[in-house]
Amino acid sequence: MDMAALTGSVRLHPGSAGPAISGARPLLASRVARGRAAAELPAVLGALFTLCSHAHRSTAHRAVSAALGDPALSTPADRSALRAATARDQILRIAHDWHRLLPGAPAGEPALTLRSCPLWREDFGAAEQMAALPEWLAHRWLMEPLHSWLAAHEADPPGHVQRWCEQADTPPARLLRTQRRALQALATPAQPLRLLDQPLAQMPRLAQRMAEEPGFCARPDWHGVPAETGPWTRSVDPLPLPLHNAWMRLIARLVDVLRLAAPSGRDWLAEGALPLAPGEAIAWTEMARGLLVHWVRLEDSPQGPRVADCRVLAPTEWNFHPQGVLAQTLATLRGEEAIAQAARAAVAFDPCVEFMVEATPEPAHA
Repeated sequence: MDMAALTGSVRLHPGSAGPAISGARPLLASRVARGRAAAELPAVLGALFTLCSHAHRSTAHRAVSAALGDPALSTPADRSALRAATARDQILRIAHDWHRLLPGAPAGEPALTLRSCPLWREDFGAAEQMAALPEWLAHRWLMEPLHSWLAAHEADPPGHVQRWCEQADTPPARLLRTQRRALQALATPAQPLRLLDQPLAQMPRLAQRMAEEPGFCARPDWHGVPAETGPWTRSVDPLPLPLHNAWMRLIARLVDVLRLAAPSGRDWLAEGALPLAPGEAIAWTEMARGLLVHWVRLEDSPQGPRVADCRVLAPTEWNFHPQGVLAQTLATLRGEEAIAQAARAAVAFDPCVEFMVEATPEPAHA
């Protein structure tokens, strides 16, 4: 199987009368995991989902532990590792991929500059990396201390970010400055996924649908609606940003990095696991792109517990649903800016697969 077939891709059709999003990522988790030793599942899923491998390994480990009846709690070291991996993923997207994918964005900084970030220091553990991150952000991105930036943001979320990106002369500020008007013009409906408001009530129902409904993990919905998930739906966020345009979603990704770097960042990402029946469990993790969920069912074998079945529900399947928030946004795009705006919208919702924008033919006139 070639890489495109393995990872999948999505195609965006701005202004289309049909589905505005087509294509998908193949549902391979069950196929590659079934019959393997339960202890192997974290490594198997981490290798399959390489872009967010740490979150998949952590989630699978907790799912297997809960299914076996073992404690499924993360250690402080596990929490630090998830925090650092999530911050690293966000920073890489902002510093590298945004410059590459956003139309009209300025050139990004050399890769060597990004390597000065402590998150890439191999001689540091995760806790040390996170301890050094605020100073790096203050000098490289913010031009002020992290705590003062966040305080100003909390006082005036939309206004402060706009003023900051107009005044600061740093790579992310310059990039956001070039994109602000176009992104603010990209109106988006809001349908945040709130499963973690009541996880003990919601997660068993989600697990049942993941296990029993064919195709649910490829086209998920909640209460009949394709919801959205991202750093703007963090369950502990004291000040969720309004979601009325694509600009606010990009800003949420920047703020996510800063929240992770702050002293309270150790508790910023929710995670958990819930045993459902003997040998069956569900586990979840808030990661860079939103909420990740694994469901697993184990069975006995002469060699020990093995995977009878498993399902993975990742943020991309929520956000790139053919009837979801992004699709609704794409359907409204018309004119010569439609392709560029579609690309900006896709970056705001951040797929973990390649995307392509296809022009919609103009209707023929008699």
